[in-house]
Amino acid sequence: MHFKRVFVNTLAVVMCLSLIMGLTGCKFFDGLRRGFKPTSKDLSESELARLVTNAIMDGRNVSSCFSSIPESQLDGLSFSVFSEYVSILRKSSEAHGTVSAFRILNASEKEAYFNSIDADSGEDYQTLDQYGEMDVVELCYSKDKDAKAPPVRFTIAKKGDSYSIAGEYINDSMFAYAYLNHYFDMIDEENVDGLEAVIKSTYKSDIYLNSVVHAKAEYICDYYMHKVKTHSDDYELKILSPTHVSYVIPQVFTDYKDGIVSKTVDLRLAKNGSYCVIDHIPSSVDEVRLFKDGESKLRLGSEYSKNELFRLLGEPVLTTCTNGQVALAYKGLTIRLAADVKDDKWTSGRLYSIVLRNSDAFSLGYDVYVGMNVSELLLVYPMFDDSDFQSSFKNVDGEFALKFEFDDYGNVSKISVGESVG
Repeated sequence: MHFKRVFVNTLAVVMCLSLIMGLTGCKFFDGLRRGFKPTSKDLSESELARLVTNAIMDGRNVSSCFSSIPESQLDGLSFSVFSEYVSILRKSSEAHGTVSAFRILNASEKEAYFNSIDADSGEDYQTLDQYGEMDVVELCYSKDKDAKAPPVRFTIAKKGDSYSIAGEYINDSMFAYAYLNHYFDMIDEENVDGLEAVIKSTYKSDIYLNSVVHAKAEYICDYYMHKVKTHSDDYELKILSPTHVSYVIPQVFTDYKDGIVSKTVDLRLAKNGSYCVIDHIPSSVDEVRLFKDGESKLRLGSEYSKNELFRLLGEPVLTTCTNGQVALAYKGLTIRLAADVKDDKWTSGRLYSIVLRNSDAFSLGYDVYVGMNVSELLLVYPMFDDSDFQSSFKNVDGEFALKFEFDDYGNVSKISVGESVG
């Protein structure tokens, strides 16, 4: 009986709330959010800019600043989104110092700013044209601690002589911002399945099988774990817009001499409405060796005698000796050595180049061979599509380049590896 009474009472409350919503609509809840402080007189552009700036300067000002903006000039923007938006801009301002004023960009500055957001959009990504005419407000600082940090800016929508908070622009910016930050969250949590779901919309071609996208997600998580020194909370927001969000990651380890560089990660809005994460990650390659019939035979940079090579690979179909170089041609394979050649004769040389063409016998390792499909290759080297299917590796004897070429059907037709690729 007690359960039934509680259930009935709860149901009654729900029905009352539903009735209120049906009678008064969203205005009732807007009134709650606005703190019942109606404002009817339209504000000028400078007054709107001042209110947003004050909300950015101090989180304690957010509620009063929002309530001071007339409903007609909010463009559908809710208090929660406004609060989150100015909080993001407040954090971005920390690099510069204390906000002291604002300025409205002139026409040429505004054009340059919007062009920087739309840069490299081409035919693939949406631009800001759909958001109509807007002015751009930039925050100023009494003493800028870091003038090189990205300027902090926001937009005011303009229609004739009327101005409003760019609600649609801000709402869509927050969606894009949340999407890219979810990408970083999945990486921080090492949630490969979650990251796969986030990046799936970035890879539309048929070559990106589910297994390939999963391999990419694993590779990205591993890269951030071992190479990215900065925590995601310290990434620098460079661009915040509906069509383009960009972060700078300040400290990333390189593969060479423990150097540290910065990198940029972008989110772009595609023409079909999906988000694309653009995160250029180096394609690291472990040392590769030449295999014959599944067994390791040769190592780049090593010295081999003529007799040893013939024992490992068999006698070549053709041998060419020119200018200190020996080229040995087998069926589907050409190797080159730097050697002392006298009267077209040589005894030993240093292996510096391997070129694989159609061959059933030769491969690089157990799983890289001519004839494999591009999707199969991306399971081995998940980010090779981002580097035109080429990369490099080091061993104790030198640095070597690795490059793949494909036929019209997306199958590997040639593999080149060596100090001189060709």
